[in-house]
Amino acid sequence: MSTYRQRILLSLGLTLILLIIGGWYFPEIPSSSMQSDLFWSNKVEPNEQFEVVFIGDSRIYRGINPVIITEELSEIDSFSVFNYGFSSAGLDPAFMDAGAALLKSSSKQRILVLGVTASSLADENLANPHHWQEKNRHPVEIWQRKYINPYLSFFDPTSPLVLRNAYRGEKIGYYQEHQQNGWIASDKLPRDDWNGYGHIQKTYPTVKFSSSVRENLIKKVAEWEAEGIQVFGFRPPAAAHFEAIEMQYYPEKALIAQFEAVGGTWIEISNRKSYITYDGNHLEEQSARKLSRFVGKAIKNSLKPKERPLLLSSTLDFETKSPEYSAPFQAELLTEKEVFQGKKAYLVKPQSYSCTYITSLDSFLNQNLYIRSSCWMKTENKEQSAKALLVFSIQDAKETLLWKGTNLMTQSLNPSKWNQLSVAADYANKVAGCTLKAYVWNKGDTTVVIDALQIEVLQASKN
Repeated sequence: MSTYRQRILLSLGLTLILLIIGGWYFPEIPSSSMQSDLFWSNKVEPNEQFEVVFIGDSRIYRGINPVIITEELSEIDSFSVFNYGFSSAGLDPAFMDAGAALLKSSSKQRILVLGVTASSLADENLANPHHWQEKNRHPVEIWQRKYINPYLSFFDPTSPLVLRNAYRGEKIGYYQEHQQNGWIASDKLPRDDWNGYGHIQKTYPTVKFSSSVRENLIKKVAEWEAEGIQVFGFRPPAAAHFEAIEMQYYPEKALIAQFEAVGGTWIEISNRKSYITYDGNHLEEQSARKLSRFVGKAIKNSLKPKERPLLLSSTLDFETKSPEYSAPFQAELLTEKEVFQGKKAYLVKPQSYSCTYITSLDSFLNQNLYIRSSCWMKTENKEQSAKALLVFSIQDAKETLLWKGTNLMTQSLNPSKWNQLSVAADYANKVAGCTLKAYVWNKGDTTVVIDALQIEVLQASKN
């Protein structure tokens, strides 16, 4: 072998050794493009399937740490968890199906968790360009990103200042730590809660939020529940001034009511203002861990067996004659034109009451009760508004002791289509001779149709 060739081989060998040593001691870059490419390709093509998959936008992939969810659910069973969040993701059926496809079909419990933000319900985000850009990459490129990039991350371009801060453990600027479970631990120092506020303040009034987007989301939840998949939803927190704008375009009460009507479980995030963002929109790392812990506990508590015995359950389905415990139906108000289930429903004319469910509560005297009522309701024609309420009340011979009502417009996504209304309350049944009533009160000028008027009395949970 010539001396020239020996020198080339020696140089290549030394270069390789230096690269290995440099890669070993080179500090982790806070925002690595190589790691980012690996992260997104692994997200669209993970090497396994999971029992729990979170689906949503950047508030999900920066806000939910699957490791903490797994820790919380370990009290019930061993769950593998994955974060399927993407930038500016819209909750379009095709995108949601791509996330649901990562569920392990052989698992005895399959769980989907949707992060439902105002942005995710905007028409302009339904195209999901970031998701499909990553999903539709050439298989060779995805393979290269997943299996070659881990060895090349020290080639990432950087600066002496970044290297100095990394060696010293100082955090200045934008930091992203990509986890292969789909979470990015993020922060930006100094933080600025008003960053981007002017943008959403200016653009949100021009953004279209179609009711069909919300309706398709509910249909998808119903479809998954029918397949035996447990579906949870929640609204990820942001800075209060961001949320103040977003909530103008986010019909939360109606969304929650219909989400739960089809079998989903909604998680209310308490103490929203206690979560810290670095840009008003996304949670910094410790707040993301805190949110993950809260959501994990909520899912765990929902999966645990309920200790709330059912004492009474009855449904007026309008298919047969009036039960003895209800006020008589008016035959002329029964309709076969618009029904939710079965062959008949019931019309409630303007300025009138529906037939009424009536029962005594004396069988449950001196018990703490949880009472809930529900019914399916819509306007008779195509009207987009109605002043109709679902009500239940408890009264003795002298007065009304409890009155609870909820209206169609608050709990419906589209009042001209079937929506389930529900109302519930705790009640300490200490007075004999009380009567429970459930009915619909139409205060407006528009006829509504009701079906499946249900009342349930349960024993309240023990404190």
